[in-house]
Amino acid sequence: MEYIEFNIKLNPHSPFSEIISAKLNEIDFEAYVEEGDILKAYIQSDLLNLDAAKQIILDVSDLCKVSYTYNKIKKKNWNQEWENSFNPIFINNNCLIRADFHKENLDVEYEIIITPKMSFGTGHHETTSMIMNRMFDINFNNKLVLDIGTGTGVLAILASKLEAKKTVACDIDEWAYKNAIENSILNSVSDIDFFHGDHTELEEKFKFDIVLVNINTNTILTNIDSYVMLMSTKSQILLSGFLDPDVKTIKDKILDLGFKLIYKNNKNKWQMLHFIRE
Repeated sequence: MEYIEFNIKLNPHSPFSEIISAKLNEIDFEAYVEEGDILKAYIQSDLLNLDAAKQIILDVSDLCKVSYTYNKIKKKNWNQEWENSFNPIFINNNCLIRADFHKENLDVEYEIIITPKMSFGTGHHETTSMIMNRMFDINFNNKLVLDIGTGTGVLAILASKLEAKKTVACDIDEWAYKNAIENSILNSVSDIDFFHGDHTELEEKFKFDIVLVNINTNTILTNIDSYVMLMSTKSQILLSGFLDPDVKTIKDKILDLGFKLIYKNNKNKWQMLHFIRE
């Protein structure tokens, strides 16, 4: 499989690398590696819309210095790429996310082992860490949980460790689906149902108490009504994956569906919203 590698140099690097990554993700880019002030972004060559990719990069040129190159690559050792850049991270001071090659830490209450490969979700990104931090403030005991766009499965795995009754986790990306299953095995978690596909394939007889969504703005706005159809009365939904300019549109949409905003957070311009169904 042939890939295209973009090398995007940014000054300042943050938060613009995160902004570009989020936008590139919407046009089928699959993996990102940070190397100093360079963001490396990868996409299958047959999926590349070059004009769209260039426009996304140039859109930040008024806000920071940006330059880029791109070239074809035959194969990439993705495991080696992320091993070189993936360090353990603490969430909520009591949860450690690490890879299996990192040393075990017996002093933390929760430990999650992740092999991300090309899937999203190690806890390093602001959106993932904000949702995970908020999860520790929620009672998951005996709750039915839905994780939409599960990526590495890290949110679903944490829900299980927080004693959810059952978690269903879905992703339309087959690579992510397989990766999430592998990570659940690494964490000896057996109460998560993973499936490769869209949440709309779930039967409406499922009524979830807690829904976790860490995806981009367009996907949230397009699918929010179908998320709600799968939710129980007095349920909760945590949303992230979007930036400050999109907050009002998302908030207004879900408020109109009978929800109340009870918590919000932001980190490096990324946003997280927590709603309950009234």
